[in-house]
Amino acid sequence: MKFKFSIKEAEFVMTKDELAYQEVLDDFGRAEYVCILTYNISARSLELLRYIDKLKDTTEVDIISNIPNRYEEYTSHFAKGRARKMINIYLNKLNPEKYNSLLSSYFCFENHAKIVMTNNIIYIGSSNFSDESSKSFECGIISKDSDFIQYIKNEVIPYIKDESEQYYSHDSINSLRINFKFIYYKLVSVIEEVRMSCYSIADHQGKHWEYFDLINNRYYLQESLERLNSNFEEFEDIIPTVLESLDELDVNIEKIENIIDEINIEGIKLLYSDDTNIYNLLTFDNQSYAMEYINDNEMFIAVEDIDEFRESASQVAFEKESELEELAKDDVNELLENLAEFIKDIEKILNEIPDIVNKNLDNTK
Repeated sequence: MKFKFSIKEAEFVMTKDELAYQEVLDDFGRAEYVCILTYNISARSLELLRYIDKLKDTTEVDIISNIPNRYEEYTSHFAKGRARKMINIYLNKLNPEKYNSLLSSYFCFENHAKIVMTNNIIYIGSSNFSDESSKSFECGIISKDSDFIQYIKNEVIPYIKDESEQYYSHDSINSLRINFKFIYYKLVSVIEEVRMSCYSIADHQGKHWEYFDLINNRYYLQESLERLNSNFEEFEDIIPTVLESLDELDVNIEKIENIIDEINIEGIKLLYSDDTNIYNLLTFDNQSYAMEYINDNEMFIAVEDIDEFRESASQVAFEKESELEELAKDDVNELLENLAEFIKDIEKILNEIPDIVNKNLDNTK
């Protein structure tokens, strides 16, 4: 096996007392994809792993590591005990459930390569993804060559993943959890947008508090509800796949089916569908209402009072808008309560998708 690629643009870096791939770490905040290929991670420190904690919840992450002291065979109880301790540390630190991002962990017991990359920038060199690497002389290259980055992501990384053991025992389980978590995080995000669109923030003498305010935020609420509808469709599309895949893996899906039966997406949508209080507020056109008011009533107004009457039309429209807001308030609160319950149900489904750790990882038992 040999991979070879001509890089158009790259910089050589050599460091001590700092991380050679710091520039890549600085890109994590805007990354859509992160891959870490390393011989080891820090057994004691969590400093570098905190960078993963800060990733967006929709960022796809691949971590591929060897496990030092883990061998195919052991010549003593001491060696086996030392290996078991290290394996447990790695399984604990690289547990995908500990991270909000869409993280997959792999273990390649023949790996000694080091790559830290995002979809925008890549480091290849001698530095492991460990805090201890900052204390040694390390060197490598950093590149933003998009063709090279895509080559590594699409050709090299998949090959190494195929040669690795996955954290979970079934690749299909891992894919299922990642896909479902992706939908879950999108729903959490858009539901928080819906909630925030119902409130404004007041500031008095450095103190902040939220207050109910649909009138000034109704355009944002309308956009958020449109995105919510789109995410509802994604959720409904993935559910049959989840059930079918789990059933094929002989996982009992009865609890998930019961949870799904209790979810009433159509009932939630009815709270803001056509001709509801929320819909009437969201579609209310202040200017059109004022103009209609003027056209319907101006003929009854004395000539000398026309200007004052026209100016009053905007106040009439505002009063109508306030009336619609008051009518919608209870429905909005009910909507927010239902959405909060919906998220709890999604979390229950996620908890029912098994996360069976690959038994091949710990060979000391």
